Amino acid sequence: MKKFKIFFLFLFLLAFVFAGTYFAGKVSAFQTMQKHNIMRHNFMRCRKTKMDMGMFNIFMLKKKLHLTKNQFHQIRIIKRQEFTAFKSNMRNFRNPLLSAMKSGTFNKNVFVANITNKVKNMAEIRANFLEKFSNVLTPAQRSRFVFLMKKKIHNRIKRLEFMKKMLNKRIKMMKENLSE
Repeated sequence: MKKFKIFFLFLFLLAFVFAGTYFAGKVSAFQTMQKHNIMRHNFMRCRKTKMDMGMFNIFMLKKKLHLTKNQFHQIRIIKRQEFTAFKSNMRNFRNPLLSAMKSGTFNKNVFVANITNKVKNMAEIRANFLEKFSNVLTPAQRSRFVFLMKKKIHNRIKRLEFMKKMLNKRIKMMKENLSE
């Protein structure tokens, strides 16, 4: 009888340890999954913001301009070329302040020339992209693209006006609180 009780006690303890280990693993997995979901949510939110703000989200353009597979492929190649050109342009960037201070005193002409060259290079890269991009589109797609860009600018202006109104209300409220 005593051996029987010890055996059941051993089985009970074994089941208890197994259940504890099992549920601890489930809780750990749940926490990991929750952390993963939060990180994924943050990534997707940032990605969506970038997609909304980016003028050349080619996946959005594919849908809204009804691009063919060939056009989409060409635009992806052109976009990659632009990206690599931007990347190489960024590698060649020298701090304009350090260049201007090289002689020991600040040289305004060197500073302005460095910044102007940088902006000019970036504008040339963007212009080359737009030229190639425009050549891939049909005339109807070009007009649709211009319409979409005007709409995007209009929406951005509306959003900024709304933000301005909200900031003015907040400033007014803070001034009132300050005067009390």
